[in-house]
Amino acid sequence: MKTKAALFLLIIFITALGLLALPVATHAEDSSGPLIHQVQRGETLTEIAARYGVSVEQLIELNNLREGNRLYANQRLVIKPATTDDARARMYVVKKGDTLFRIARKFGTSVAAIQRVNNLRGSLIYVGQRLKIPSKSSNGNHGKKPSQAIVHIVRRGETLSSIARRYGVTVRQIKKLNGLKNGNLIRVGQRLLISGNPDSIKKKVPKGKKKLVVDISEQRCWRYEGDKLLNTWRCSTGRNNSTKVGRFRVQSKIRKAYGSTWNIWMPWWLGIYWSGPVENGIHGLPWNAKTGRRTWAGLVGTPITYGCVMLNDKAAETLWRWADIGTLVIIKR
Repeated sequence: MKTKAALFLLIIFITALGLLALPVATHAEDSSGPLIHQVQRGETLTEIAARYGVSVEQLIELNNLREGNRLYANQRLVIKPATTDDARARMYVVKKGDTLFRIARKFGTSVAAIQRVNNLRGSLIYVGQRLKIPSKSSNGNHGKKPSQAIVHIVRRGETLSSIARRYGVTVRQIKKLNGLKNGNLIRVGQRLLISGNPDSIKKKVPKGKKKLVVDISEQRCWRYEGDKLLNTWRCSTGRNNSTKVGRFRVQSKIRKAYGSTWNIWMPWWLGIYWSGPVENGIHGLPWNAKTGRRTWAGLVGTPITYGCVMLNDKAAETLWRWADIGTLVIIKR
């Protein structure tokens, strides 16, 4: 009897060990929810891909991994994204040379549909960004308001040819949309319609009602609507007076922008001017992309950035949701 009891306990113990070793998969039975795998010690992408009948490339793309990335115990990997509403879309990781036009053409969808499911206000994307690609059934407007026009603000040194290449369109299309007769006569700061209704570009340009004033010497920002002062915020500008002074316009709007030079993420990004190949703008408290630690926390009100204007997250979010492409930004010293 003792032998049988010991054998029974041993079987239970081994079974328990086996159960504990099983990877965790959530929503496996719910076809509409995401399928998540919790990595066990020693597992590889190849083994996980084989277990679920997917490719290693799919796992890398869905989880924004790099080739050769090492997995760690308890890491959670998306095996299959959710398939409800606009999440029926597959995920695409932006590569060097991509534009919204090229991506839309590749997947047989429209720029407007990609913008809608990703909550994009403009056409600016960056390498490594993960975009939802909408299913064909969600490409139509279905009675919603017309798609947003895409507008490009000309920068120093740009030509119609370089702008056309950036968006994957032709010079002829840009000239026709903007009523240009001579393609060589474009100026810095000029607004060019890339797609959409030519009449909409006039409607979308703010008429000076919204304005943000940044004072470098006081490390303060003031948000105005008309003559009414809405907010006064502490802010941080660039160390060593690296923030430019002048009158600028919001030219890009991204929920979370990546600064590859410093490996940081910057929330509530509003791009306002170019400093060489780098766009400077306004953002909330950044964090290190590798460690996730906040950068410059507690230092708002001190000149500490690399040239941008930094606000606390709450103020940055308020500004981001309120500002339009084209909103006036005045930086003074």
